Amino acid sequence: MRVLIVVHGHPPTHIGGAELRAARTARGLAVAGHASSVLCVESVAVPDRRYVYDDCHEQGVLVRRISFRFEDGMNGFRQSYANPQIGAALAQFIEEWHPDIIHLFSGYLMSGSVIQTARGYDLPIVVSLTDYWWLCHRINLVRTDGSRCDGPAPLDCTRCYQEMYRRFRLPAKASRPLADWFWSLVPYLPLLGQSLGLLEQAERLRTTLGTLHLADRLISPSQALAQAYVEHGIDPAQITVWRQGVSLRACPLRKPASTLRFGYLGQIKSHKGVHTLIDAWGQLKGERLRSLAIYGSDQGAEAYGARLRRMAQKFGGVSWHDPISHDAVWAALAELDVLVIPSRWRENSPNVILEAQAMGVVVVGSDLGGIAELVEHGRNGLRFSPDDAADLAVQFQRLLDEPDLVAQLRAHPLPFYSFDEELGQLEGLYRELVAAEMLSL
Repeated sequence: MRVLIVVHGHPPTHIGGAELRAARTARGLAVAGHASSVLCVESVAVPDRRYVYDDCHEQGVLVRRISFRFEDGMNGFRQSYANPQIGAALAQFIEEWHPDIIHLFSGYLMSGSVIQTARGYDLPIVVSLTDYWWLCHRINLVRTDGSRCDGPAPLDCTRCYQEMYRRFRLPAKASRPLADWFWSLVPYLPLLGQSLGLLEQAERLRTTLGTLHLADRLISPSQALAQAYVEHGIDPAQITVWRQGVSLRACPLRKPASTLRFGYLGQIKSHKGVHTLIDAWGQLKGERLRSLAIYGSDQGAEAYGARLRRMAQKFGGVSWHDPISHDAVWAALAELDVLVIPSRWRENSPNVILEAQAMGVVVVGSDLGGIAELVEHGRNGLRFSPDDAADLAVQFQRLLDEPDLVAQLRAHPLPFYSFDEELGQLEGLYRELVAAEMLSL
């Protein structure tokens, strides 16, 4: 088969979870004897309005990196969910490379134009639901004030979008009741709503969900994520829930220590709840030796990162480290006893939780979304109430005060399957969809 993977970024310049999974899938397909290629975004900061691209071969995979730029204002917002440049770039690649099937990882940056273009060429298309992008322009269903959102509504989405900008964010921060009153008037003032983008937010949701209906299959790594899409109109029969596989080839042995070693691996951002972690760390009591290693970058949230470092200095035992590559995750986990996932948003199915359990590292995570599916409280890890530093401190204190608890939790990892098994599932799905498309022609 000839499989074209489409994703919003590709290593080494883009190393998020979806990017790494897409790259791993493309390489796995090439090793398995298929022709595989990747279409990805390299930059959205080029001066020219027309897209440009660069091709290279990496580990048997043809990678085409495209660069373009968004227009300003609402035109740019429209391009974020329906981008003619992406559609044109994909059409050009299809005509040159002739894939049998397309697999889109998320819609971020790539937009729904990928699905529409694929259907125009009568190509089957699989979409991996890696986040909430199809429902939320901020991807994570977290509002600009940090509160969690239950799902899209045009007025709420309009407010959330506008409060990303200072002219609305600062007044809302100064007086939330006054801001609430202002936004309550918007539905009754059509011209004001139009100027703020109310109709555009409604159009985004219609377009993204309507486009998803055109996909042949949606893959969700968690029941929680799948349910969120079902609640907003996606047919459950269209979604297959498959947990991602774990690659154990580079998995080292854990290194024991007398100190109980806690760790965090991820972005240093508010929606990741790192402040809750630091706050909980400062509430711990007792003489047992403990340490907390934080790996990650605060790029784009430097003031937040600086505040956390000042907080941590008061408590001691906290070390800060640069973000690590995916290949280095195993080495970092080998030096931890407890991994903390304090996220404030409904994570999908974090790779690092599966990797930690494969390594025998106990996970303490927020009782939210896909995290709650992977961490069974009191069996293979511990959960705490989201945003509740006191509750997180209680879970930490249990691990410190109950010497046998870590070993007990470590002994019951959640069953997981390998990346080779995941790839085999994908190959079977691709063959099924390609055969069905051939019969329909």
